[in-house]
Amino acid sequence: MISAVGMGRVVTGAALVVVVVWPVVATVLLALQGEAGPSTSAGLIDASAFGRETGLVAGPAVETLRVVGFAVLGSFLLGIPLALGLFRTDLPGRVPVLGMMALALFVPMPLYAAAWIGGFGNAGYQQAYGTSPLLVGWTGAAFVHAMAGVPWVVLLAGIGLKGVEPELEESARLDLPLWRVVPGVTLRRSAAAIIGAGLLVAVLTSGDMTITDLLLVRTYAEEAYVQYGLGRPPWAVALVAIPPTLVMMGTLLIALRFTEIFESFRVSTGTRSSQVWLLGRWRWPAAGMVWGVSVAMFGPPLAALIWRAGRIGGDAARGIAPGWSVEGLAESLAYAMAEVRAPLVQTGIVAAIGASLSVVLAWGLSWQLRTRGAWRVGIVTLLALMLAMPGPVAGMALKLAYLHVPIFYDTSLIVILGAMIRTVPFAVLVLWPAVRRVPLAVLESAEVDGWGPWQRVWRVAVPLSLRGIAGAWLVAFVLAMGELPITNLVTPAGMDSLTVFLWGQMHFGVDSRISGVGLVLLGLYAAVGGLTVAVTSATLRSFHNVIS
Repeated sequence: MISAVGMGRVVTGAALVVVVVWPVVATVLLALQGEAGPSTSAGLIDASAFGRETGLVAGPAVETLRVVGFAVLGSFLLGIPLALGLFRTDLPGRVPVLGMMALALFVPMPLYAAAWIGGFGNAGYQQAYGTSPLLVGWTGAAFVHAMAGVPWVVLLAGIGLKGVEPELEESARLDLPLWRVVPGVTLRRSAAAIIGAGLLVAVLTSGDMTITDLLLVRTYAEEAYVQYGLGRPPWAVALVAIPPTLVMMGTLLIALRFTEIFESFRVSTGTRSSQVWLLGRWRWPAAGMVWGVSVAMFGPPLAALIWRAGRIGGDAARGIAPGWSVEGLAESLAYAMAEVRAPLVQTGIVAAIGASLSVVLAWGLSWQLRTRGAWRVGIVTLLALMLAMPGPVAGMALKLAYLHVPIFYDTSLIVILGAMIRTVPFAVLVLWPAVRRVPLAVLESAEVDGWGPWQRVWRVAVPLSLRGIAGAWLVAFVLAMGELPITNLVTPAGMDSLTVFLWGQMHFGVDSRISGVGLVLLGLYAAVGGLTVAVTSATLRSFHNVIS
């Protein structure tokens, strides 16, 4: 008879096969079949046709490296100094700024696109200020992704900075000034958290095609989306998608191993967190700089949405700029609320189901990650693959895998699978530390009392990780609500999606209606994000515990 541990592995393994393993395998098999593209009589891909397609790889490689590299660099240049100020000093007004950063994590990329590109990347900027657009090409794409990545760097790197051993810093302060201790000790000891934040920004940037599609930038994700949209065979799309996926997955695995080695040298400390540095007479000037940077990050895109949502009148042919009024803003918001009602309900139901299934699977995976071995290596590898796979490629793989499965294809179930691919790794990031902290002594005591494996899980482990479960569900729900690259490919006819609706309309320009929709959705995501932070204040620390 199979043991409880074996049964758990069978169930989670079957779920992983349905969600990610079979779509990948099916895509590879179809790519090798004659029906998938130019082939020989034996059914394999023709070498000459394959050679002609390799030209698709060089261009996207350069664009992806440029966009990802500068997005990570930009998020570091702003995020690390902000993290130092917000987490390690007595800076006034830290809590509101940290709250804004936490809420910004839940804003989906289509809203960043509507705000930044709608205000500064197309006719919106031109109509407002009468000059040429600022955000264009790969530099514009890198800038928007950097702004979206700064909150991740601030919070993840900041928690790492907070966890630096105080004994090392105090010892260094005896011989060195603070400005030398920070790079020599503090930043070095928080390198794992900083690298983890950078990798997360790189993953989110390389796998997204929302910004690059609007700015016509040929990254790997964008090229895969275009090739699939043109009806190219799966092998041609795979040729574009495989290199970045393998590179990113390998980088994630190497970084994880590096983190484990790095943290094995951590000094045992009796202090929970590092010392708060007193800024003295620089306290208020530093606070002004931090607030100025924060306002510069969030103010212009929000102002752009508000301005465009409330604009009235104007005549482009006669050179008359539109005006702005509160009545126009109210009218746009009223229209937006009516416009998004149906997509909101449908998307919310699908996202809630997807988030629930993701949390169930993530909890099972987190429970099994408590023990080392080959199974743990397999789980981590699949999670890295899910993070590294570009969204359009994941959507294509789902469609190809379940093309002849009526229960999935062209139904909301395939959208739920897409949501799971997107959210399971993040749910594990939240749940893994919560599950790992379940005391072994309590489990052993329950076993002595005669409780079986399933009773120990349901009556001990699950109740002790409820805060992590709640936080993971809310994170998964918000991510599923804002997911676009996968949803755009797999959403069946007759189903409305918030992100697909918003992104589709943006191709015709970000007008007052779309800006109003963006403001309504921004309020919705901010409310859910605030609830997430309120329900589990340990969520951010959970990210740090995973990294460390």
